[in-house]
Amino acid sequence: MNRKLLAVGMALLLVVATYAGASFYAGVRIQAETDRAVEMLNAHLSRKWSDQIQISQSSYSRGIFSSTATYVLTFPSSKDPGIRPEIIFTNQIEHGPLPASALMQGQFSPMMAILYTTIDPNPYTQAVFTALGGKPLMNGYTRLDMQGIASLNWTAPAVQYAQEEFSTQFGGASLKATIGADFSSSKGTLTIDSLMLGDSHSSIDLQGVTVQTDTRIGSFDLNIGTSQASVDRLTMTRPDKSTFTFEKLNSQLKLNEKASMLDGQVSYEAGAILINQQNWGKLSLTASYAQLDGTALKSLIDLNNSLLTRSLTNAPESDLLTTADLKQFWLGVQALLKSSPTFNINPLLWITPEGESTFNLNTAFTPAETTATGMGLASNPVSNVKASLEVSRPMIAGLIAQSNQQSGMTAAQVKTKTEREIKSLLDIASQIKIGKLEGEKFVSRLTFEKNVLTVNERAIPLKSITDYLYAAMPADWLFQETPSKQDKPDESVEIKHLDPSVLATILTAADFNFEQVRDEQGDPLLKVSPGNSGAAKIDISFIGCGADPTCEDVLLRATYSPNKPVALQVANDWNIRNRWARAYVNDKNEAVIEMDISAYGGIGRDALEAMVSTFFKIVGDFSKDLKDAK
Repeated sequence: MNRKLLAVGMALLLVVATYAGASFYAGVRIQAETDRAVEMLNAHLSRKWSDQIQISQSSYSRGIFSSTATYVLTFPSSKDPGIRPEIIFTNQIEHGPLPASALMQGQFSPMMAILYTTIDPNPYTQAVFTALGGKPLMNGYTRLDMQGIASLNWTAPAVQYAQEEFSTQFGGASLKATIGADFSSSKGTLTIDSLMLGDSHSSIDLQGVTVQTDTRIGSFDLNIGTSQASVDRLTMTRPDKSTFTFEKLNSQLKLNEKASMLDGQVSYEAGAILINQQNWGKLSLTASYAQLDGTALKSLIDLNNSLLTRSLTNAPESDLLTTADLKQFWLGVQALLKSSPTFNINPLLWITPEGESTFNLNTAFTPAETTATGMGLASNPVSNVKASLEVSRPMIAGLIAQSNQQSGMTAAQVKTKTEREIKSLLDIASQIKIGKLEGEKFVSRLTFEKNVLTVNERAIPLKSITDYLYAAMPADWLFQETPSKQDKPDESVEIKHLDPSVLATILTAADFNFEQVRDEQGDPLLKVSPGNSGAAKIDISFIGCGADPTCEDVLLRATYSPNKPVALQVANDWNIRNRWARAYVNDKNEAVIEMDISAYGGIGRDALEAMVSTFFKIVGDFSKDLKDAK
């Protein structure tokens, strides 16, 4: 009997020891995954909100069956001289493979961990904690499976908070989502019951907000899939006490990826628009786009994020846009046009009880080079346009009458004035021949094809249109060659992080074919087609990005076929005469030439473009030296 008890005891001890070992191993893995997750999240933030938001781990206490981790969300660019703006999160982590709380809920499938996330009070958040009576600002429940997929169920309670004249009323929120391993995908729903922000002068009131996503990270670090948002009611009150209300707001964004091209669709809808309680009907818009080069689009998005960040951090008197920004914009546009993209609106629809009006547009673009100064395009990028506008006469009459009624006129006066204004508008349209009345609809049709502009089957000289646009365009500075005296020189416009999309845009604009992959260390690698450069292969490596998302160093390398026995002598002679790139012969007897680009301390966009151009010239020059050597 004692032997049986001993055997049972040993078996139980073995089970406990095995489970403890498995739980401890899970804890080690969780800590490693957590460190990597923080690194990846900061990488994402650095690209989109550089210097604005940063998350760091302040402590991690690992046990056998559970761990505790504390993280701090900071806002580095804050100029608040008082309280340090930061939010402190604490994760209570139950290790797998079979967390006790999951077993108690009847869940027996193995998992890596269960995380309980709360926000801790500190001087920055204490006032909100006080408004909640000491309750936590957030309760987060996350299940992390063995494949690294996270299932989130987070909630935030309702709270009312006031500081001086400004007040906030938050109706509570919930988030249910599934996040793929390494943030590779997201599918979930965020709901906000209500949110009101305001003071004694103006306010914004949101009711019934729902945000849904079903996306994955694509080849260009963009969200591929569908994102949509809806708002039951949005009310804005201005200081003059006028109100604008939008009911049943809906938006949807679809983005698809096919090899290096992107296409998709956006749609917006307002079920009702009310201005000072007067109903102005409902609006809807559906637009589609296709043949967008992913690399060029990513570069333009990155530029937009950079400008947004700069607008939040720069002093009010400093310039937001510089000449280098504009050149980078036009370089991105040039790269985007190389794939002949299309853009369509089908349709823009405005509906009132009296009628409906529609606008349709189909546009195709063709490649165009930038000007010699890099500012603007050297030719017209629009290959053809088809547009149609149909405006309901009763609808416009109803809207004008509604506007006139607010001025205190009698019904008869309103009718007379409305008819006079409608007749005046139609007379002007008839005189300049931009449209005609067909039944109860004013119709205008426009086409542009083979450099011929036609409005309602009547050809319009292009010169008169372009002369007017150049004279009336409020942003003619887009095409100026010389920056204003307040602009920074191009070389002083700093790029702090060498994102692959920046280099890829330069390559695309210069007609180089390339493929973006990752090397053995996980760093981004651009494999450039050597073309007629004389090299066997050309690589652009982003050094250290696997461990450090800032990517401050880039190595440009060209490798030549090992068919020249004099390659070593050529390399030695080259290194004596040249300082921009170094040459050597590797262990495979291949001649190699390399050039470094560093963004440490910042590098100007023009300088970066010039260095890339210099490298490819060097590749050709070195190839000629190899060919001429005897």
